[in-house]
Amino acid sequence: MERIISFFRTKWVFELIGIVVLSILIWFVGPLIAIAGSVPLESDLSRSLTIGCIVVCWLLYRLIAWLLSRKREQRLMADLAGDANDAQNASAAELDVLNRGFDEALALLKTTSAKQGGRKQFLYELPWYAIIGAPGSGKTTALINSGLHFPLAERLGKHSVKGVSGTRDCDWWFADEAVLLDTAGRYTTQDSHQEVDATAWHGFLQLLKKYRPRRPLNGVFVAVSVSDLIQQTEEETRQHAAAIRRRITELNAQLGVQLPVYVLFTKVDLVAGFSDFFANLTEDERSQVWGETFIRADNDKEDLAAHLLQFEKAYDELTDRLVQRRLKRIQEERDVQRRTAIFDFPQQMMLFKSTATGFLDAAFSTNRYEEPFLLRGVYFNSGTQEGTPIDRVMAALASSFRLERQVTPLMSGRGKSYFLTKLLKQVVFPEAELVGVDPKVERRFRLMNLVGFAATFATVAIAAIIWMVSFTNNKMAIADVEKQVEIYRASNLASTDSRSGFLAVLPKLNALQAAKDVYAQAGWSSGFGLFQGDKIDSAIDISYQRLLRENFQTLICQRLKERMQSDEGKNLDVLYQLLRVYLMFGEPQRMDAKVAQPWVKLDWEHMFATDPETQAKLQLHLDNMLALNLDPAALDNGFVEAVRNKLTQIPLVNQLYSRFKSEALFDRSHDISVAGQLAPNGDRVFTANGKELDTLVVPGLFSNYGYTELFLKKGMVYVKEASEQNWVLGVNGVSTPVEIDRLYSDFKRLYLGDYQKTWDGVLTAVKFRPQPSNNQLVDTLDLLSRPDSPLKLLLELVEKNTALSKLSSELADALAKSTGGALAVPEAATQKLLAMAKQSDGGVDPVKALETYFEPYNMQVRGAADRPAPIAATLASIKNLHDYLMQIGSAPNSGGQALSTEAARFAGGGIDPLQAAKMEFARLPGPVAASLNALTSTGGQQIKTGAKGQLNEMLKTAVTMPCKSALAGRYPFATNTQQDVLMADFGKVFAANGIVDQFFNTNLKAFVDTAAVQWAELSSDKALGLSAASIRQFQIASKIRDAFFPGGGAVPQVQFELKPVALDDKVATFRLNVEGQELVYRHGPEQLTKFQWPGTNNSAGVRVVFEALDGKQVSKSKEGAWALFRMFDEFNIQPTGLPDRFNLTVQLEGYTAKFELRAASVNNPFGISEYQSFRCPESL
Repeated sequence: MERIISFFRTKWVFELIGIVVLSILIWFVGPLIAIAGSVPLESDLSRSLTIGCIVVCWLLYRLIAWLLSRKREQRLMADLAGDANDAQNASAAELDVLNRGFDEALALLKTTSAKQGGRKQFLYELPWYAIIGAPGSGKTTALINSGLHFPLAERLGKHSVKGVSGTRDCDWWFADEAVLLDTAGRYTTQDSHQEVDATAWHGFLQLLKKYRPRRPLNGVFVAVSVSDLIQQTEEETRQHAAAIRRRITELNAQLGVQLPVYVLFTKVDLVAGFSDFFANLTEDERSQVWGETFIRADNDKEDLAAHLLQFEKAYDELTDRLVQRRLKRIQEERDVQRRTAIFDFPQQMMLFKSTATGFLDAAFSTNRYEEPFLLRGVYFNSGTQEGTPIDRVMAALASSFRLERQVTPLMSGRGKSYFLTKLLKQVVFPEAELVGVDPKVERRFRLMNLVGFAATFATVAIAAIIWMVSFTNNKMAIADVEKQVEIYRASNLASTDSRSGFLAVLPKLNALQAAKDVYAQAGWSSGFGLFQGDKIDSAIDISYQRLLRENFQTLICQRLKERMQSDEGKNLDVLYQLLRVYLMFGEPQRMDAKVAQPWVKLDWEHMFATDPETQAKLQLHLDNMLALNLDPAALDNGFVEAVRNKLTQIPLVNQLYSRFKSEALFDRSHDISVAGQLAPNGDRVFTANGKELDTLVVPGLFSNYGYTELFLKKGMVYVKEASEQNWVLGVNGVSTPVEIDRLYSDFKRLYLGDYQKTWDGVLTAVKFRPQPSNNQLVDTLDLLSRPDSPLKLLLELVEKNTALSKLSSELADALAKSTGGALAVPEAATQKLLAMAKQSDGGVDPVKALETYFEPYNMQVRGAADRPAPIAATLASIKNLHDYLMQIGSAPNSGGQALSTEAARFAGGGIDPLQAAKMEFARLPGPVAASLNALTSTGGQQIKTGAKGQLNEMLKTAVTMPCKSALAGRYPFATNTQQDVLMADFGKVFAANGIVDQFFNTNLKAFVDTAAVQWAELSSDKALGLSAASIRQFQIASKIRDAFFPGGGAVPQVQFELKPVALDDKVATFRLNVEGQELVYRHGPEQLTKFQWPGTNNSAGVRVVFEALDGKQVSKSKEGAWALFRMFDEFNIQPTGLPDRFNLTVQLEGYTAKFELRAASVNNPFGISEYQSFRCPESL
């Protein structure tokens, strides 16, 4: 069974199966394939030849592959043999013997190579293993007694071949299952001639890499003699392990793979008691595996520590089994000395455990600088039994008890193999593929394999897929056609009006068109001899054209007639065009699809406004119909005459111009995009009536092109031909040259009138974009002042298209050409009539009138060599304005700069750039001047806004915040609180040069009229728009300053006098104490008493006392810095006719005292009724 599976896994069997499948397809499917009507594989002979060609090609491919493999084999053999003359240390005779032996072995190998899966295997295809180890470690002995079959031994009488040239220090063991390379022991140790040994070792590795690039080796055996390890010192063991480690590292590095490593502890027979312990084993038992194969990690990361633990555990189990077997062996053995050896053997092996473990750890331990080794297992074996066994147990006892060591008998060497055969055949060789591959080489081989497999199956797969797809596609296409035919048959043409008629015929048309599209959309995948589209399309096309001619065309004519009878026909120009299209269907020779399509499509856009899909389908069928040679449609002649009579009511020139205009406007290729003409910056500066500039388009008819190419060159011809052959109106005849000329003059006026309106509309529509910020305004001015200024480009565009007199010579040539081709040379009488007609035309030439209208614009861009165009001065003013605004906007404190600028303007320091710009713009035409002045005003307003914003920021920082901090919630500015404004804070806010006074004098005084009774902002076009309420607060602060700080000090000071006027009769004495200053009145002389606030004793407060005649005393007192004003707030102070005199009435519990209060100045706090209404200004 295994041989059968192996046979079917071979590459050539897979290829043969593919050839058979392809041959079957060719034989049975080939006759079904037709190409252009022929069936090339219809006959048996053609199919046989095709299959034969495929088989021959495959055989050639296999032959070439075999020859390439054979050539590679020969090159390998040649390099292995090499040139014996390269040997430096061998005699000629020795070399001759070596060469003859090697050549004889290679010749024998060519005839006795191993077979696998029924085919011969080349030498390089077998698994290769290298055996490394110190000299005398038992490598060769292990191979000789391994139980493998070596073909050379039967013919040459020797198991191995001595290498020559580059491999002369390597024995080649060619077994049926593998090639084993027995390397010289000095390759491993390199302790004799290091440089020579290392060079030979690396040359050996390069040879392996050259001929086995994917897997130079399938594994490496490390032979370690047990006797060497037992007898070596610790340092010698470490050096031995290091040498092994270096050789394995070199193998992995230079071969580019990670080799499985199998450690063989050889010469176990030299452990005392081995031969006696296992003497009773059969040959099969001696071939079993004695050691441990390590479990591979799931993540392919080898863990030596885990392997050592596994080995130690397995070693313990091994010695346990030896102990278990020991009693039975002792019972079987009769010789006392041998029984002693059997008894001691498990102990001998236990003593070797630490030595083996230490060696493995030293040789295979991992570190961060090296890749871990792929250690697959550790095994014990013996190839032959010779030499003197080492009894470590007796040696230890003799050393401990100072006994004489007993000499172990020498073994004769019977050549039995222990624990090798199954290790190689059942453990190592089955996992020959375990070794990794060189990634670079593997990628190359994988690519080559993929290409090979792809080439093998490509023809079969592609052919089968293509025919399958073609058959499926054609089958699906026929089904789709049948589905559309069913839809066509199920549709009903019955209708009640034009709309329902179109909806009724549309499904039929769609079905037939969809049926046609089925094969029209079919690609190459529906071909390859199976295409059926030609036959089906022919039948469908006949039905489709019949439906278009008999139904669709009739519906369109009916609908055109309905439209002419509806409100749409009330527009005579529209009526004319509809009649024109209607007559085209009756006279197909006059059909112009470019004229007919838009008018029919326009109706569908209204009729099916919410159904764009229906519109698109109808348009498609219309295009298909107009592409046919149509038959004349049956028209209503009576209706046609009625329409013609109606149309003749319109002046002929209006009809001609309307048609001329409509036809010209259909061609949009010469339309002028204003945004495109003003590029690259026009759309960044201008808008068109508030919309994007690219929405403003000038029809090509009203451009330089339209004037020269359409009006001048074709206008006269159009007028003449239209007047002579107006077939739409049914008028035929030839007009006189005089009539044609007059008609052309009227035609010209209509055209130039629309021409002027169009360009005037452009100038009116183009507006500057809103400039919400100074930066945007500066950017706009920068763009406007450049050489490619959009403003300049706009005026140049207008000039280019409205300076029609520049075309005078072209105009004369065009007229001469037109009249020469359209009119015969008139006779003398006719020339006189023509001249009279021109004279009678009278009035202003419309061309001159148009140029005069646009002359103010056009002159701005006209200059000379010695005189620049006036627009240059305008751009210079714009540049100055730009620099002016940019200087303000780019200042570190733009608001402060704006404020300084506005202050300077108020000071009247000459003409500023804003005024200069306005003066320059005033000479420009109205719309342009108005737009630029608006832009200038925007700049001025932004400066004012910046200045005002700066003032507000300064106000907030310098006034509002400290003012609120000092006054908010405190008396006298808040009456319902016990907190008083501190004197120092009051002085800081209101004193001369206090925060309010200083801010006003520094920043606002220039903008405010302080001479008026009610302060207000100075009236001027330069006004900042300051808040009247805020100005009012500054005026109140000024009054507070004058009233409380008459001497200009920082501390408030109020002086006044009180003179008694009247005292209640019931009162004996009245006392008023103001911060240590006292007035006492007892109905005596009316004397003045002076007071000063603040007083000499601020802590005394203010106290009022009424002492009645009956001894009753009534008093009231106030404390705090503002106690006096708090007391006055509760009493009654009335002004008199004088600003410094007031009447004070003190009332307390029915007692009254009246005084005359005389202030020290007319500016006093007693006459400021609104000072308590002061609020810190927050904005301007």
